[in-house]
Amino acid sequence: MKSFYLLVFSFALGACAPMDSVPDESLLNTYWRALEIDGKVVEVAKNRNEPHLVLGGENRAHGADGCNRFNGTYDLSKGLRLGRMASTMMACTPPIDAQARAFLSALGATQSYRLAGRILELHDVDGRLRLRLEATALK
Repeated sequence: MKSFYLLVFSFALGACAPMDSVPDESLLNTYWRALEIDGKVVEVAKNRNEPHLVLGGENRAHGADGCNRFNGTYDLSKGLRLGRMASTMMACTPPIDAQARAFLSALGATQSYRLAGRILELHDVDGRLRLRLEATALK
């Protein structure tokens, strides 16, 4: 009988245990949609691409800053560093133009990253959070 109560108690404790955490998304070949840039919520303009980043194969990166599309390189050998990005040169109106510049500036300052489930955080050399992104389906 003692074994029975021990077994029931074990099951009861197991039911109260926290659920498994969400597995981390793959850093590569994932569409990372920007949620925050330097602590500010990202605004998506009508008829514009949302700010996003894709780290593809062969160390090639591409995406959009909310105004223009860009592409370039990245390096994962010491954290995450993005190379200089080539970009289209479309004119955007405020405040989207400022947000686009802030997005590219944050990408350029990235030195490290933290991946937790569907959230990717990009940090600068001082460890300051510059970008918070969310994994979505590759578009």
